[in-house]
Amino acid sequence: MQRKIGDIEMTALSDGPFPATLDTLLDFDRDEAQRLLGKPAGTPFFLPVNSYLLRLGGKLALVDTGCGPTIGPELGQLPTRLREAGVAPEAIDVVLLTHIHPDHAMGLVDATGAATFPNAELIVHEVEANFWLSREPAEGATERIRRNIGKARRATAPYRERMRTVPDGEALPGVSAVLLGGHTPGHTGWVIHSGRDSVLIWGDVVHIPAIQVARPEAAFEYDVDPQAARETRQRTFDMVSADRLCVAGAHLDFPGLGTIVRIGANYRFEPGA
Repeated sequence: MQRKIGDIEMTALSDGPFPATLDTLLDFDRDEAQRLLGKPAGTPFFLPVNSYLLRLGGKLALVDTGCGPTIGPELGQLPTRLREAGVAPEAIDVVLLTHIHPDHAMGLVDATGAATFPNAELIVHEVEANFWLSREPAEGATERIRRNIGKARRATAPYRERMRTVPDGEALPGVSAVLLGGHTPGHTGWVIHSGRDSVLIWGDVVHIPAIQVARPEAAFEYDVDPQAARETRQRTFDMVSADRLCVAGAHLDFPGLGTIVRIGANYRFEPGA
């Protein structure tokens, strides 16, 4: 699925379905979660894993890289989807990460640990790089963080000589970083802007839209700082609904594009570009 943003062309790409469970919700009533999800208890459900290809003038940029070969046979489909779109992984000039969690960053490398995008510059927010890449795994506060530090180091290893860390603001012409911390400390939204049009690629502001759009206070055990993630989600909903800003999300139903509409004190996600 393609969308024009002024002179920029954005193409949504699917890495595959990620098996999900409501057991990862924090301090949220399971019956209410099941009701919002709209599926009988025990019914399997899956989260999409979306990435976005940007044609920026003469450059090809990719926002997030999917799971790679590490999580299961139904995932790691991004290189195939790229080729189907007429783009070889070797042609990617820039990779921008919303954050360095496995389902967004492990697609940087193949099963041997070699770079999937051997000619790409890697761009990461400086806060995110500092949290995952500037210390040893043993320094992580929890087992999950320690495990993910190790994965982050492996995924980024082939790119370290061509990795650029950025603060908030323009990282490339037409692409600006905005810190949306909480899910991870340096969790980043990428604002794609050209002419009068713009789209916010918001990464993991939302994991399960049926639950978290209706109830922004619903947090996940994957959130490094659950309370900050809640506050960021609420603040982001307020901003994008007021500005009528189109959003793109890694775990919104493919192609993951739409708008957040405020209705009184509540919100609704409306799919569509």
